[in-house]
Amino acid sequence: MCRVLDVARAGYYAWLRDPLSDRAKEDARLLRLIRASYEASHGAYGARRVFLDLREAGETCSRHRVERLM
Repeated sequence: MCRVLDVARAGYYAWLRDPLSDRAKEDARLLRLIRASYEASHGAYGARRVFLDLREAGETCSRHRVERLM
């Protein structure tokens, strides 16, 4: 199967051990914070205000990343 998909065996087995990348894990953590901020505003905040909330809380991420996750 690895030959057909042109994937290295080592890469396949590494993916089996830890299927989520560090970026995906960080995105999931940020998404929880984004949802909390959005729900605290009763759905009134958009990406810009949520981004500012995260920045006030000490998180470092870009506005574009918040927009993508929202």
